[in-house]
Amino acid sequence: MAGCLRIQVESRNGLCVLRVIGDLDFLAAEEFAERAEQAVLAVPGPVVMNLSCLTFIDVRGARALARVTQTLPAGRQVVICSCPPDVRLIMDVLGLSLNYLPADYLPADNWIAPLSRTHELVNQVQDARLHASVARLHAQGVLDELMNVSIRLASTRERTGLIREQGQQTMASARAARELVLRSRQEKALS
Repeated sequence: MAGCLRIQVESRNGLCVLRVIGDLDFLAAEEFAERAEQAVLAVPGPVVMNLSCLTFIDVRGARALARVTQTLPAGRQVVICSCPPDVRLIMDVLGLSLNYLPADYLPADNWIAPLSRTHELVNQVQDARLHASVARLHAQGVLDELMNVSIRLASTRERTGLIREQGQQTMASARAARELVLRSRQEKALS
């Protein structure tokens, strides 16, 4: 294979485990797609693509990886495990969707693959993540609105306090004026 890329394939309890090792760049992209398809055809079962040893990927390599995961023959399902963060970032930035398993997942020797529900379960997890993100955004909006209400309430309290003080000053001035008028009348009455 061109460059420094190898593909290892093994059958593990009904799974086709495909390990990608090295650099998946523009030089290796086309040959990778062909070799991966041949390897998958040689071993039956759902495909788990282990990317833990993928050391580099460029745009063309990312597109080849996505194409391989989305166009397997006979409706074969594929999930990605042990995807390095930089590879996942490139896939996300390019908008190339892959079905990821948890970062530390590798199929155990005694694990039996669910043949027909893997893709459905992956979609359910992705839907749950999407709903959680929407709920988080909604909660953030509610918190922002509560903060605005809190600020308006504090401002209203401050204005109420100022109005109360002005009212008290007005009342005190009115009392003083009334007392002054009463004294003035009393003085006139006495004189």
